Amino acid sequence: MSMKPGARLRNLTKMVLVVLVLTWGSAVEATGQEVAVNINVDPASTRVAIEGTCAPTTVWSFQNTYANLIGLGNRIEKFALNDELGQKVAVRKIAPGQFESSKPAARFHYEVNLAPPALPSDSAMVSWLNNDRGLLMLADLLPIAAQKEHTSAKIKLTLPQTWRAYSSGEQPGQAEFSVHDVDRAVVAVGAHLRASTVNESGMTLRFITDGDWAFSDPEALELIGKVLKAHHEIFNAVPSKRGQLILFPFPQTTGATNWSAETRDANVTLLLGKLPTKVGALAQLSTPLTHELFHLWIPNGLALSGDYDWFYEGFTVYEASRVAVDLGLLTFPEFLNSIARAYDASLQDGSLSLLEASRTRFTTGKTSVYARSQLLAFVYDLRLRTLSHRKRSLSDIYRKLFQANADRSDVDGNDAVISVLSRELGSQEFVDSHVRRPFSIDLGEELAPFGLKVEKLGLRTHIGASDKLSRQQRDLLRDLGYNDATHGTRRK
Repeated sequence: MSMKPGARLRNLTKMVLVVLVLTWGSAVEATGQEVAVNINVDPASTRVAIEGTCAPTTVWSFQNTYANLIGLGNRIEKFALNDELGQKVAVRKIAPGQFESSKPAARFHYEVNLAPPALPSDSAMVSWLNNDRGLLMLADLLPIAAQKEHTSAKIKLTLPQTWRAYSSGEQPGQAEFSVHDVDRAVVAVGAHLRASTVNESGMTLRFITDGDWAFSDPEALELIGKVLKAHHEIFNAVPSKRGQLILFPFPQTTGATNWSAETRDANVTLLLGKLPTKVGALAQLSTPLTHELFHLWIPNGLALSGDYDWFYEGFTVYEASRVAVDLGLLTFPEFLNSIARAYDASLQDGSLSLLEASRTRFTTGKTSVYARSQLLAFVYDLRLRTLSHRKRSLSDIYRKLFQANADRSDVDGNDAVISVLSRELGSQEFVDSHVRRPFSIDLGEELAPFGLKVEKLGLRTHIGASDKLSRQQRDLLRDLGYNDATHGTRRK
């Protein structure tokens, strides 16, 4: 998870447009909640120009913060307004991304500076543009208006002659298309984009990529299909009939092993470093792929509220890596090594409960909440498998959570998750003491009953199978990928 961003857009608070009518050239009527906008893409200057009309208003607001990104509003430049008659209206900037006009204005135009962010890891979460390609995330490009619900839009892109665009909305690949939810829409643009699709378990996922990779597009599609099938078997449900996966190189220079990703609704954005060998590159691709595609179900397939990413991030890191072992994408020792790294990272800060750490992860800069959650997921899964005589696992938790909450929007995510975790384990105290309150784990003592030994090698923790395993311990570890014929070196 070397370049994994701290969070993704989940269970979004509606950030909706002030726009009732927008134009591209001549005025276009917008009916109901649908809006229209013209975006002129200029790769040479790494900018887009946006113009349109709206119902007269004096307050104009743009997204200024997202996850750990601050100051996005400063990218808005040359903001200007006109009234319904086309007369210029005076406007002043009152804060980054916040403007106020002297009287109601109906027409606007502005530019957005889309130079890639300084940190490569941020590039999966924000709009950017360079000479070859770009990501347009409408949530940080278009005005916000609280108390409104204009969530769908018609978009027209003015692109360089050789460029193409792909959106999860209707009319893929065209310069004009519709999106059903502006806040979750991601548009890929570029001079050399190529697209293909995979159909698996009732879902059609479009794969959009650019650049030369050590693997072929069909090989990537095969991997995507395997992961989708494995996740479908966990949930026994389809989160969406359609989805989109964008795979781009980083817009900045970064290490070959780095990656960064984010999932918005059914849109997965993945930025990947370039390893030279096919085996290494596919292995690298599999790590974020198993995790991000899981997010199509949890939390994006749910409408739960609140900050419960200790579960949908930290627990999902564990669950996705377990799926990777089942698919032969990760060895059992590698699986245990990830748990050991999470344990070492969890020692950095245990002063907050997982609930508190989730709420303050961006303001305090402490992301160990994910490591602590991954570790807890492992311990919980071992306990549940043992208690149920290997008849239940964390996969059952995800399935039941999804089935119970796929159509509910009035439930707090923390309450829903804690309830099902406690009910399946038969212990409210264990979950409360490890989620609602700060906790520490004596890993050696905790894992010994399950046939695992913990050693400290220098500054790093190492986890491995015990030399002598009981039949029950061996069967349990086999369920997790242990192969005693090769001492756990391979799953398949």
